[in-house]
Amino acid sequence: MKIIKSIHILLGIFLFFMSTSIVSQTLLKPEIEFTSLCDNDIKKSTDYTVTFKYKTSAFADDNTFTVELSDANGTWNSPVNLATVATENDTFTFSRTFQLPKTFDKNYKIRLVATSPVMTSPDSESFYRLFNDRVLNNYEDVVLCDGATTELILDTDQQGAYTWYRDGSIITTTTDPFLEVSASGKYQVKIDYGACGFGKSTLINVVTFSETDAQINSPDVVEICGDEAHTFQANVTDTSYTYTWFLDNQEVQSSNSSTYTTPTVGQLGVYSLEIDTGVCVTTSNNVSLNQKNAPSFTITENTPLASVLLPGEAIDISITVNNAANFEVEWYKDDKRLFGVDGTSLNVNQPGTYIANVVETATGLCSSGLSSQPIRLLSVKRFEPVMITDDNYESCTATGVDLKLQQVNVIAQDDNEYVLTSEQLELLNYQWILDGVNIVDATDNKLTRSSYTQNGIYTLGISAGHLNNVSSSELDIKLIAKPAVVTSEPSSNSLCPGGIITYTIKDVVDGYTYQWFKNDDQTALATDVAEFVVDEIGTYTLKMTGFGCEKIIETLEVVLFDAAAIVVTPSEKVVLKEGESTAITASGAESYVWYEGENIDGMLLSTSETLEVTSLGFYTVVATAGACGIEKTIEVVAQDDQVIVPNIVTPNADGVNDTWSISNKYAFQPTISVQLYNANGKEIFKTNDYQNDWPFESLGNQRVFYYKIIKENILIKAGTISVLD
Repeated sequence: MKIIKSIHILLGIFLFFMSTSIVSQTLLKPEIEFTSLCDNDIKKSTDYTVTFKYKTSAFADDNTFTVELSDANGTWNSPVNLATVATENDTFTFSRTFQLPKTFDKNYKIRLVATSPVMTSPDSESFYRLFNDRVLNNYEDVVLCDGATTELILDTDQQGAYTWYRDGSIITTTTDPFLEVSASGKYQVKIDYGACGFGKSTLINVVTFSETDAQINSPDVVEICGDEAHTFQANVTDTSYTYTWFLDNQEVQSSNSSTYTTPTVGQLGVYSLEIDTGVCVTTSNNVSLNQKNAPSFTITENTPLASVLLPGEAIDISITVNNAANFEVEWYKDDKRLFGVDGTSLNVNQPGTYIANVVETATGLCSSGLSSQPIRLLSVKRFEPVMITDDNYESCTATGVDLKLQQVNVIAQDDNEYVLTSEQLELLNYQWILDGVNIVDATDNKLTRSSYTQNGIYTLGISAGHLNNVSSSELDIKLIAKPAVVTSEPSSNSLCPGGIITYTIKDVVDGYTYQWFKNDDQTALATDVAEFVVDEIGTYTLKMTGFGCEKIIETLEVVLFDAAAIVVTPSEKVVLKEGESTAITASGAESYVWYEGENIDGMLLSTSETLEVTSLGFYTVVATAGACGIEKTIEVVAQDDQVIVPNIVTPNADGVNDTWSISNKYAFQPTISVQLYNANGKEIFKTNDYQNDWPFESLGNQRVFYYKIIKENILIKAGTISVLD
């Protein structure tokens, strides 16, 4: 009995599931009540009806239906939720209306999705979606420069059948929703929507713009009375364009107006027009605006045609009218008449463009007028002062300096640079500044500095009206104290063997460092010493450093006191012309004693460095430095009468013609240069004060040489020298 009862229970459970499976829900294919959404349907309504059905059994109470729309290709990668339905779980049939996207294509589908249980209906049949009046080129008309092209684009990226029209005529058919065009006209696209027929785009105007379009609608020459205005008109009118009018190549108006009306003064000249479409710029023909009656007089402007006007400045501008008996003068500022003023001069204190219009009143029905050239008084945008030092200033060398304002350059409102006049400089306010701090009572356009303690960065501040505290470029002023005085004991820089020279620094200045250096060594031998002792030959320098400067105040060449240290000028062999005198000078020692003769046994002649001689013979000088003395003998000879320069030399040590000896008119003369060259033209010897002592060494196999004798850069002798054995 228990077994039979269990079998009955299992059989009941099986039958329950079987019955449940048999009566489970089935979603049917949605039934759309349209095949295409064409333009006419859209205009009537944007709601479209779809019927949904299911069978077998009702859905659970917690079920929710979702109506989904595929993409334009009929795929469900990103379905669009058209509606959510929760009240049709036991009706088996229900309908809904929807607003579908305004996107054109052919393969849209709809399906129904349930949540409890989860299931999805079959796809509906596909349908068209048509949106008429597609937008071409984003509603924007196009302006093309002459020869240019542009791409017209429809507001879709779908390929299809696109028929393109220009001015109502078919020009081409494309599969892409864009077309490159270059011709002017009204463009439109028709789209093949299949079952829906054809749709059309918005209308776009393409304009080609060339130089021939951008002309002034006028004869090449227009004549008016001298006091009349004239209106010019462009050939094309479009408020999106920029029209720039020029008179004699100067801009007079720039706006979106295709017309320009001249003033009644300064209006004559050559006009042209530039049109900017935003894409291209074209320039028109020239039109001359002339006066019917040429004036018989002329105007001379007495004021510069362009100058700057400082804040608070007032100046007189004036003209001169030549060869006119009866005339009237009208003054204009920025093309506006200045009433109540006449005459040939005008006092002004405002920047602007001033014109004097002169009308000769006795010329018949049409007055003869002539305008002055525009006189432009420009406001100042900024100062650019130029500051300089006096001509004697050298950094770290000068002990004083005069700073002054050389000139003031200004940048005017026209962005050009002008130089202020001396009268305008008097209108400026000045303030000298040292290291960023105003110098008390330094309010002139020049400043004197007389001490190294005033070193620093100087600027000059300038102001005038609203242009305040404009600084000049910087000047780094470095003055130096008066250099110290160096004395020596002994006074000569010639050092006796085993001796010393003591250098003493006097008049040192507090704040400076004084250092001694030898030769090229950068390490100081001594610093801030009152006395510096030298016991070696060499080049010694004394450098003072301080207040931003370094200066070598002494360079001393200490040489060994020997015969080479004593220099006799003009030479140790002096040529004396008959009836004349000559001065012989010795240098390189402290004291000098001159004797007549070849030694010191002769008569004492002088104790100075210079001896004046009038007689031929020998003279001896004793040069002394400290405990050292050097004796030298000088020979004074008569000028010989040798005329010919010898051309043979025989250096064989026989005592005859061993050296090339020339007249003492040329030898022993510091002002005469002797130059020798080998056979190849290479210079081998050059000297002033030739001592008749060449050759100095063996000449080898060289046998021919050339010579030049030059005095005061003038060649006085030249020739050859042959060397014989």
